[in-house]
Amino acid sequence: MNKASAPVDDNESNLVPRIRRGDEAAFELLYLAHHDELWRFAYAHVRSRDVAEELVQDVFLAVWGTRATWEVNTRVRAWLYASVRHLALNYLRHERVVTRTTGANARAPGGGAWEGSRASVAIGQTSGSARVDATTMGTPPTDPQLALEAEEIDQAVVHAIAELPERRRIAMTLRWKHDMSSLEIARVLGTTPEAVRTLLSRARADLVSLLELARH
Repeated sequence: MNKASAPVDDNESNLVPRIRRGDEAAFELLYLAHHDELWRFAYAHVRSRDVAEELVQDVFLAVWGTRATWEVNTRVRAWLYASVRHLALNYLRHERVVTRTTGANARAPGGGAWEGSRASVAIGQTSGSARVDATTMGTPPTDPQLALEAEEIDQAVVHAIAELPERRRIAMTLRWKHDMSSLEIARVLGTTPEAVRTLLSRARADLVSLLELARH
């Protein structure tokens, strides 16, 4: 399928019954709307372009393969992110076991026992002074100097986010990069919106400190 982005209304719940009826056009809309952002999210976990692609494909293949019984009790986007994260964590656990038992040389991203076990995985089971604001999220300035400064700020924020503890990093990435609500992030992380708000608050405080250190 063509992976060009396709605008889809943020409320995609109407696609679920269409996909359950076998509507390929509805399924393609869902795929085109979310493939790229899900790939980036998967890549942030597994750090392999090929494995990230496989994980995303597995999620969509599972959706289509079980379409007749597909149930979504939250927003579709949150369900997709939770499913990708679930598979990514399973992949990472598998890789750690392989590394411990056979050594790093035996690792083969996307292959071996992982390749045979992916299809059986049940996806979608989720129970200061430095300002971090819209400066880094809006349309790039047309002035070259301002554009360069905006890009430098953006890169500094990206690097700082990468230094955060895992759950804070994921929460901040979903909020900043993917504009998810606290409820959606909670669905992805398997927690509550209140806990997400706490994670985001702590993450912002950490970012302020990290960005201050980067300036000196």
